[in-house]
Amino acid sequence: MVEHIFCAQLSEERQVPFHGLAPLARIWVLVEYTGAWERSAVLFNDLPEPARRWLAELALSYDTRLSMAVFIRRGPRSSGPLRCFVAITRPERQALYAFQLTSYQELPQLPLAELEQGAPAYDSYLSAEPLYLVCTHGKHDQCCAKFGMPIYREAARLAREQVWQCSHIGGDQFAANLVCLPHGIYYSRVKVPEVAAILEADRQGKLYLEKCRGRVVYPQPAQAAEHYLRQRTGHQELEAFVLLKARQDGACHRVLFRSRIDGTLHSLRLVEQNHPLAAVEGCRCNLSGKLQRQEYCLLEHRIYVPQASQAVVS
Repeated sequence: MVEHIFCAQLSEERQVPFHGLAPLARIWVLVEYTGAWERSAVLFNDLPEPARRWLAELALSYDTRLSMAVFIRRGPRSSGPLRCFVAITRPERQALYAFQLTSYQELPQLPLAELEQGAPAYDSYLSAEPLYLVCTHGKHDQCCAKFGMPIYREAARLAREQVWQCSHIGGDQFAANLVCLPHGIYYSRVKVPEVAAILEADRQGKLYLEKCRGRVVYPQPAQAAEHYLRQRTGHQELEAFVLLKARQDGACHRVLFRSRIDGTLHSLRLVEQNHPLAAVEGCRCNLSGKLQRQEYCLLEHRIYVPQASQAVVS
């Protein structure tokens, strides 16, 4: 008899890397919805047709708008207003807006363009508290429910109203996935004993580097470069570095950061590698798109000290 396994277990056993593989995103719309979450929840649901169409168009505009449309829930919903959040995760600005809707019919009226621009008229909706999302979307992938629910329960115990279950946010094979907004930090393969440290690091404006998949404010090569940079320097403060430039030359990527601590410039050269992985009999999950090993390997790290004549190769 073949033992059933899950893609997240398989990925971890194979030590498939996840650093630098968070999706690039600029705006998130999070909608409280406690109806059934189908495999493609934000496309197929029982929302009123205008709201369903509006949310679907937002989800399908990712390639041009870098928008994330996500359902959230805590459990059976009590009476009262619907909760909705809009998070802005741009390199120059991260912000979280909290709304209460009387019905889903109000969804298409959300002023997304104005919120992206930081229009002062909506400052009263800004939330000073962070939001934590844990993917538990079992109909999309069983790993998310199996490994996500214990993480959600622990995070909710520690941060209560700031924590929500969420629908698919990518990376089922790296479950459990936890996202911190508005900083836009993805954490993957999270274990229950690590939840407290991750939440505390976020409150302090720091990264918990070991399980940090990436920051959605940066494209993936820059996410990977930031991981190597922080690993080598030991600086975990979110504001420690600023991305100056990222460019691609074939399979290689050059990424330039400036340190806000001492002004040094850090030039990192990485190569992207992709290798196929063999399918495994007995895996419960849909393995479409998962049978590959994608990683960014560091080739060179040069440090330029202000007013120094030569670079230091690390």
